[in-house]
Amino acid sequence: MMNPILIRHLYGSVRRKRFFWFLSLYLLSIGFLALVLVATIAAPMFVANTTLSILNIFTGGRAIYWFSGVVLILTSSLLVPVNALGAFAGERENRTLDLLVITTLKIRSIVLGKMASALLTGAVYVLAPLPLLMAGFWLGGVTTAELGITLLFLALAMLSGVAWALLISAFLRRTIAAVLVFYGLVFASTPVILILATAAAGLAEAWKYSEILNVQPFWIEALLQYGWVILAGLHPLTAAIVTEAMGFEQNSWLLLHFTVERYSPSAAGTMLGTLTLPSPWITYTVFAVIASLIMLRVAVWRLERPER
Repeated sequence: MMNPILIRHLYGSVRRKRFFWFLSLYLLSIGFLALVLVATIAAPMFVANTTLSILNIFTGGRAIYWFSGVVLILTSSLLVPVNALGAFAGERENRTLDLLVITTLKIRSIVLGKMASALLTGAVYVLAPLPLLMAGFWLGGVTTAELGITLLFLALAMLSGVAWALLISAFLRRTIAAVLVFYGLVFASTPVILILATAAAGLAEAWKYSEILNVQPFWIEALLQYGWVILAGLHPLTAAIVTEAMGFEQNSWLLLHFTVERYSPSAAGTMLGTLTLPSPWITYTVFAVIASLIMLRVAVWRLERPER
């Protein structure tokens, strides 16, 4: 039997013009950006009067694929959770949350219904520009493994984003407050993780060639030199970038192998051992699933408490 909250959402969404206007504006924006990208790729061939080659097609296909992939990941993380931000805060504003809670539905069913409705609405925004992603894949230069990992990233980014939005909405009383808190934390955390991952990679290289500090135990050296690979897996955008870079560098999409070395005045180029780490997309998968389950459980716990 379908969740009643989801049924209510389906009947309500089709009557709102705002949803269709927003979707149309979103598609026009994506189409304009895609047109600019294609024109940028094709312009040198017309200006220099060069012949179209298979390499040009593959390069253009990869550019279109990764442009659309980044746009879809950002859409899954930022746009899809919008409907979930008013899931419970909006009910409080309309003074209908108490009526919803005292129904025969369990709190868990209410939360899952809100999540399903937000994911269903958000899936439209992800599926609408999906042909652009597939066009880049069909042009070549992109493997099936990359496509599968990208689609997994989209699903996980939607799941974790909606779970995070529901958690915020469960604690706040105003939808506008939930929106400000959600986007404030998202826009604050994204550059922090990017900076930390970049700084950790740079410090790891500097540590390896440091002549001041002594050689530490293997696990400390391994953590200091390659901990940034795990750190990059905590955000969908950094995880996608590092997965792509490491996948082509090591020709592996599952396990990455690193050499732990240490240069010191007494022993130049000492090899301490080898380290095997999961690809960042695996780290992000585990992190996103666990974090989403915890956030949904906390949201259920918050709604089970009486309102003050």
